[in-house]
Amino acid sequence: MKCSTFVRQVKEEHGRHTDATVKVPFLKKCKEAGLLNYLLEEILDKVHSIPEKLMDETTSESDYEEIGSALFDCRLFEDTFVNFQAAIEKKIHASQQRRQQLKEEIELLQDLKQTLCSFQENRDLMSSSTSVSSLSY
Repeated sequence: MKCSTFVRQVKEEHGRHTDATVKVPFLKKCKEAGLLNYLLEEILDKVHSIPEKLMDETTSESDYEEIGSALFDCRLFEDTFVNFQAAIEKKIHASQQRRQQLKEEIELLQDLKQTLCSFQENRDLMSSSTSVSSLSY
């Protein structure tokens, strides 16, 4: 491992530890002051506004970047993304099954169509042979 990479990792780990030592007391003080629910409601309001912002045609690139950072840089959502990936895989599997069912249904319908055409041809042949035989009498 390069020295600069090691130093950066140590700084990041130290930063995380420092963040935790600052954040834990902050959360405890919010709780003691009766403001924890307010803080969490503000966070939920922000999360609830994300779909609206993303669906808005006038959303700027910086808004996308801010939302992306808020979602992807937050450890809170790590398990959500794992679950989301599982949901994507499940949907892919269901779509593949549906595609296979449709393929089988199309093949069955094409076979049925061919069978009906054969019946029609046989009926036309029988009609024409009946007409020819009735003319010979």
